Order: sequence, then C-alpha cells, then structure tokens
Amino acid sequence: MNYRIQACSNAVYQEQHMTFVLENYVPLHVPNTFLLTLGFTSAPILLEEECFIALDQHDEVIGAWNYLYGTEEYAYYNTEVIQIQSVILSAPYRKTRLFAQGLQHLVRHIDQSRRGVKEVRFWIAADPKLKRLCSKFAKPTSTLLTPQGIVEEYRVPFNQLYNYARGLQSKRHAR
Repeated sequence: MNYRIQACSNAVYQEQHMTFVLENYVPLHVPNTFLLTLGFTSAPILLEEECFIALDQHDEVIGAWNYLYGTEEYAYYNTEVIQIQSVILSAPYRKTRLFAQGLQHLVRHIDQSRRGVKEVRFWIAADPKLKRLCSKFAKPTSTLLTPQGIVEEYRVPFNQLYNYARGLQSKRHAR
C-alpha cells in the first residue's frame, strides 16, 4: 500500500485533518465525550502546534494524528513533555505498516525540532489490542473512569520511543 505523510502546515491540510477526525470519531467508540474529543483534536491546530495526515495514492486521508507541547496540569509550560492528542487510522490501514511509519515520522519530527523533548504521554481506551500495542513502547501510568468508559495514560521517555521507532525501521530494512 502506498501512502505519504504530510504535516498540516496550511489551512487545506488542517481542514482535511479535522474532517477526517470528525468522520471517524463515532466508529472508533472513543471513551470521551464528543466535545472533549473535538477539543483534543482541534487544540493542536488552534494553538499552531503539530498535526499530520497520511494520504493514500489518490490523496485521500487515511490517517491523522497530532500533539501538543506541555500538559494541561502545568498550563502547557512544561514543553519538555509532548502529549499526543489523537491518532486515528482508517480501518483498512490499521494492520499495515502505517502506524509504525507514522511513529517513525513523529519521532524524527520531534527530534529535528530541537525543542528538548524528554517525555511523550498519551491516553488510550482500555482495549486489550491497544494495550498490547502501546505496552510495546510505553508504560501505563494511570487509569481514569469516564462516563463513556475507561481510559489509560501511558508515558515513555522520548529517547526510548526514538530508539523503539528506529528499531522498527531496522527490522523493516532487514527483511
């Protein structure tokens, strides 16, 4: 499968990002309210932070992810921490290399930013498949019961995530 990753550096890509997120919110059964999810996914665009889309060979969006520097508890001043706000992949691409390549792109982008990132944090729905995937590169640190379900926070030192993503690339080239 051919696809490319694009930073959402202009209004056209930002609109594609938000449209994809909104179209894919309900089928994902995200354990957050719609307004909370909308806030998570739009905040990086509104705050001029980082968001990305993956496009297939026909320039259709097949994935979207974004992050913010800092965390809410420190009013986003702790910029050595990145908080991934959302990662959404179209169903046909969830069992492909798209997640791995998106992760590799993400860590390269963060590394090249030279902003001194030390930790990456994210929340997931308490789903066994997601837990198995995320536990490969991050540690669960807390659990929260929401009216829509259970969510878990994961944290990983940036250098550890960087090395994990590079290892995925090495495995791919060894084949």
